[in-house]
Amino acid sequence: MIVPMKQASLWLEEVGASILQKESLDVIAGHLISTGEALLLLSMTVEVLDEESEDGKLSAQRMVYASEQMILAGKELKGEKKEKPK
Repeated sequence: MIVPMKQASLWLEEVGASILQKESLDVIAGHLISTGEALLLLSMTVEVLDEESEDGKLSAQRMVYASEQMILAGKELKGEKKEKPK
């Protein structure tokens, strides 16, 4: 659990640093996507800690949503088109 948590926090710091240093949108977008991917891994770890805990399940679901939104934000910054629902 420590590795995904550390990765998520480091990537999130990179996002902030990239914004402050006025790096390109592609760089910032890449960091956002990496943060989202690390959060997704963390959510899987949190969910299996106590599979009977409703709090654990809810926390994992919220992390999945946050990771999806970060990845989506990164893709939009890169100019990628959103997938249209079928």
